[in-house]
Amino acid sequence: MLNKIHFPGLRRLAALLLGATFVLDFLAIKAVAQGSVPAGTTVSSAGFYHPGVLVNRAQLDFVKQKIAAGAEPWKSAFEAAKASDSGSLNYIPHPWKTCECGPFSRPDIGCKDEQHDSEAAYTQALLWYFTGNQTYADNAIHIMNAWADTLVGGHKFANGPVQAAWCAEQWPRAAEIMRYTSTNWPEEQVAKFEDMLATQYLPYLVNGDCENGNKELSMSEALINIGVFNDDRKTFELGLKLWRGRTPAYIYLSTDGPTPVKAPGCDEMPIWGNKGLTTPYVDGLLQESVRDSQHANLALSAMVNAAETARQQGVDLYSEQAKRIMAALEFQAQYLPPNKGMPPPNLSFHTHPTWEIAYNEYHNRLGYDLPKMAAVLPTIRPTGVNHQMAWETLTHAGVGDIGLPPVKTP
Repeated sequence: MLNKIHFPGLRRLAALLLGATFVLDFLAIKAVAQGSVPAGTTVSSAGFYHPGVLVNRAQLDFVKQKIAAGAEPWKSAFEAAKASDSGSLNYIPHPWKTCECGPFSRPDIGCKDEQHDSEAAYTQALLWYFTGNQTYADNAIHIMNAWADTLVGGHKFANGPVQAAWCAEQWPRAAEIMRYTSTNWPEEQVAKFEDMLATQYLPYLVNGDCENGNKELSMSEALINIGVFNDDRKTFELGLKLWRGRTPAYIYLSTDGPTPVKAPGCDEMPIWGNKGLTTPYVDGLLQESVRDSQHANLALSAMVNAAETARQQGVDLYSEQAKRIMAALEFQAQYLPPNKGMPPPNLSFHTHPTWEIAYNEYHNRLGYDLPKMAAVLPTIRPTGVNHQMAWETLTHAGVGDIGLPPVKTP
């Protein structure tokens, strides 16, 4: 029985898999036969659309045209990416054999270098596509190859699993762009990078995490992204399952009842307060809102990024939790300039380089009115990088549903 398993990781995995089997979704292949594959898209034998981690090729072309025309906010976002350390034409990666990551970065052996290099690989890949400058392509490939050639000891200590998640959210974004838009990444190097994702990241993600939800939501995005790039349907489906379990447990709605939903497979409720401080449960409150604005939005951005990549693959996670995600957007935005809401007890709110992707989905694609977030976004553009929150204005401002495949019907 499940409650007799004494290994926390195995127990968590067993709970996630209980009652579910991973079945190949052949609807994507059916879409090919029906001629509904977006222009510039490759469909693999596993039914994945490529490039299709967070962005697709038609979307990148749209942004490229906007940059060439000097249109805003894309032009300013592009210039910010070019001017960043991650976008340097002289970027040098710093790979490690093992990443040893403790709480509060004690120790930090390779951890910040790994984060910075994964961010840089994605930045360089975007700049390659938007400029055609081969140096950016060479840099992106060199960064990924350097880590694939070096990392053999995985991720250690308490923050090792979430460190693996943060970087595995970014690596496949860069890898997708380079694999499917450049001819300069040899297949044997691609295969080695795939193996790195499968052996140095995946083992630290598959069991999820019952602590604060930002960790498990980053894991869900990382699993989805690895699944797409590696054409690994089982890993992709596990990412979807983690997302579906944790998302309703992370954002409160009054329809949940007097207390929030508990994530499946977890014995205890994560902490919704901070050092004994709490705040009333209201629609849109995030599990870590009282802890701090940073962790709450690391979670929300990972949640949205995962849903975006799933949507790029024809899976509509967004609609499953639309009320929660939109409530979280508007709940936070009402307390940010130029809005003038008075924060509830024990809460503080700050801006972060995110919210563009969610706003594009619910407002630009679906037409929902999000007036408070609509007022905030122009004040934070162009957004930059913080962990997996990366260049959202550049890639998603105003792109609508360009290049998306049809939603698969179960």
